[in-house]
Amino acid sequence: MNNCPSCGYERNKTDLRCPECGVFYPTIAELIAEEEAYEAAHSLRGRWQKIFESADKKHALLTELKHIVADLSTKVRFTLFVIFVFVFALIITVL
Repeated sequence: MNNCPSCGYERNKTDLRCPECGVFYPTIAELIAEEEAYEAAHSLRGRWQKIFESADKKHALLTELKHIVADLSTKVRFTLFVIFVFVFALIITVL
């Protein structure tokens, strides 16, 4: 048995509507559509598609990069900084 997403009332799996608050339960098709929309928005393919479909590609690319950097933790940022500094030091010593 599951609970109603709106009021928390315990329900049967065969019910289509909550007997307590009257909210319709989501169907499988709605849940699949929500999952596909989430994947399109958060996957690499979806992000590239948003950039290519945009009228201002440069602005769209910068916006996506800001979103990616904002999602990184401090530890990951520091690790990437160390890697870039190390590679820069290697390039400078070779030149």
